[in-house]
Amino acid sequence: MQPLTRRQLLTATVAGAALHAAHAQTQTHGPTAFPFYSGEQALQGLYGQHLPPLARAFDAQAQALLAAARLHCNNPSARPVLREAWRQALLAWAALSTPALGPVVERRSQRQIDFWPARPALLEKALNRAPQSLADMDRIGTPAKGFPALEHLLAGPPTPAHGPYLVLIAEGIAAEAAALRSRFDARAAQDWAQDETAARSAFAEWINQWLGGLERLRWMQMEQPVQKARTASQRHKPAFARLAAADNQAEWRAQWHALRTQARLTPEQAAQPPQPDRELIPIEALLMGKGHIALAQRWAQALDAADTAMNRLPAQARDTDLMALSKTLKGVTTLYQTEVAAALDVPLGFSDADGD
Repeated sequence: MQPLTRRQLLTATVAGAALHAAHAQTQTHGPTAFPFYSGEQALQGLYGQHLPPLARAFDAQAQALLAAARLHCNNPSARPVLREAWRQALLAWAALSTPALGPVVERRSQRQIDFWPARPALLEKALNRAPQSLADMDRIGTPAKGFPALEHLLAGPPTPAHGPYLVLIAEGIAAEAAALRSRFDARAAQDWAQDETAARSAFAEWINQWLGGLERLRWMQMEQPVQKARTASQRHKPAFARLAAADNQAEWRAQWHALRTQARLTPEQAAQPPQPDRELIPIEALLMGKGHIALAQRWAQALDAADTAMNRLPAQARDTDLMALSKTLKGVTTLYQTEVAAALDVPLGFSDADGD
């Protein structure tokens, strides 16, 4: 499940019904009346209120990661500090990049700093080249950079070459985080009402990429590794994105939380509908505003079931636990594909424009 190319987005949005309605509709959610939300209003809540703080948080954690890498370079005993900084930066990255939207897609950030799995042979080759700057790192393949490469080096015995290379990896992550923060700050100031074509494209990207983010989590990061391990000629453990089970689970939960936040009303929003100039308008609110009351209720139930399943995943999860969780998440995928996207007047499509 991969982000859409700009051409596919434009094609999809032309085929979809116009989001810029000439009139407002009012529906009820129990005693609460929900207004109709235009695509421009949804984008204002998403890009104006929701994503910029996540970009700032990732930037801050990336800077902390760089500081920890420099400390470790001078004092190898500070490895636990660097390990924890890596984890916190990874979770901040997961929160911002799930689903991958706007600047994350445009800059191909997932490929630049989170290409997994790391390739030990390429990593060893890169270390032997002894790069001295980010310009040197530009000539090194992405599997030898970013979060997976840093984790791989921290998992092995340290060598004198590791310290400077870890700093360069952290510098690359920090540089990407700073660029993303700048791009998201600029996007926050955009007036979506001034360009209906851009708004349609961006709205379609969001609806498509939300599904892409869910499938990246459900299939690529959870179920596919289990299935590959089961069908391998020699049985082995599933090769998940991260080396430690605790890190995989923490990242899965961070990704799911990011998806759920964009999809589900909070209790406060159920009582007082969200305002686009003040907060995110989740997908459930869009359904309510368009009059799809029964669908919105089934959507909320599917999300809550997945939320419960994710929270109940045991620390030492077995393959059967992961497959059961994937099945529950698949229920969300199916409902989204068959009813939710259509109710929002957005056709679904996929591309190989970005990602791993």
